[in-house]
Amino acid sequence: MLTGFQSLYLAEFAVEAGSSLYSYYQAEEAAHNSRIAAYQNIAQQQQLNYNAHLNLNEQEALELSKHNINKVDIQKEVRREDAKFAAIRASQGGGAGQHGNSMASAHNNIMRHGYAALVRKESNYSTMQRDFQIRHQNLELQLSNKTNSILSSITSGGSVVGTGLQI
Repeated sequence: MLTGFQSLYLAEFAVEAGSSLYSYYQAEEAAHNSRIAAYQNIAQQQQLNYNAHLNLNEQEALELSKHNINKVDIQKEVRREDAKFAAIRASQGGGAGQHGNSMASAHNNIMRHGYAALVRKESNYSTMQRDFQIRHQNLELQLSNKTNSILSSITSGGSVVGTGLQI
């Protein structure tokens, strides 16, 4: 049979054990809720990242379309200038009275300027493509940074050893 003090110590132990277990389960529930919230936040961040990549892809497609239209415009301008020079030359009587290869030189100059414009256009397009690559990489780095930040905020929950030591 238990004496009065032993009963009190046993009751105190039971209350402390129950209180410690209750604290442990509360910490576990808080950690579980923290993980759920973090995973939901990560999923949202991944969806936002996916949408940002789609947006960048659409911008890149529009830039490519604009680039191709501009290339065609430059090629048309070269042909137009060449035809204009040939028409002016023909209206002046063709090659009569002219010395040297002035028509061939003029044609070559027109072509050279047109090709130089196309090279600049290609160079600008290469720079633009690299910019889109860097922007895609930056989106991935931002997602990684946000994910790490979210995961580092997850609480660890209760400790069985700590609960035992609290009793």
